[in-house]
Amino acid sequence: MSFKNLHLINPIVRAVTEAGYSKPTEIQYSAIPHILAGKDIIGCAQAGTGKTAAFAMPILQLLKKHTPDHNEIRTLILTPTRELTIQIEENFGIYSKYLPLSQLSIYGGVSAGSQLAALRKRVDVLVATPGRLLDLAAQRHIDLSKIEILVLDEADRMLDMGFMNDVKKILKMLPQKRQTLFFSATMPVSIRNFAETMLHNPVEVTVNPVSSTKSVHPNVQETYAHRIGRAGAEGTAISFCHSEEQADLKSIHELMGFTMPAG
Repeated sequence: MSFKNLHLINPIVRAVTEAGYSKPTEIQYSAIPHILAGKDIIGCAQAGTGKTAAFAMPILQLLKKHTPDHNEIRTLILTPTRELTIQIEENFGIYSKYLPLSQLSIYGGVSAGSQLAALRKRVDVLVATPGRLLDLAAQRHIDLSKIEILVLDEADRMLDMGFMNDVKKILKMLPQKRQTLFFSATMPVSIRNFAETMLHNPVEVTVNPVSSTKSVHPNVQETYAHRIGRAGAEGTAISFCHSEEQADLKSIHELMGFTMPAG
């Protein structure tokens, strides 16, 4: 299957082909047609499966198809970390190379000056971490009332990192009528229940939710426990711990309620 078979427009196909994409991944050919049809999506796919392109390419096509004269932000993508925010903005820049659309990432930990200057220009796609977005919205620098498409990416990590209350505050700023895309590497019951409260008749797309081998760095105790027990799978987890991480290992033992045998 080619990207043309997914009914993507030539400017997008040309851009991704030049970027070295040869054919759609499983999450891409499973999700893109539903997104182009305006459906809400619950997508479960791990990192490295082409998840960002799976929502970025159809979003760009939908924005190009209905491009009015406007100055409002039309698509909001929420992510848990600065690194992921920057990465998604860069990917949108690659895919929109031949389209008259713009993207911007905002995140904490840096001065907001350059971000505010960029927000004064036209922004079609805003990629943001919840904290910085709420700060700028509270200062009336950002208007989310015209959002057409909302994406929650790495939703399980947002839960792990304690962002769900911030996400709920942001949802109240958005119009009720919108397309919502919900992507996560895992889909525990707490995340599934939350997703179903904000989606309308969602299409579920699941790609290899459990892998036989998974590398997890135990530097965040809750994240470690969540990832090791992904999707209720049974098996043996082998963890490598540096001598400098002994305090983290102790915290993991306390959180899980037992001491893991060490070799």
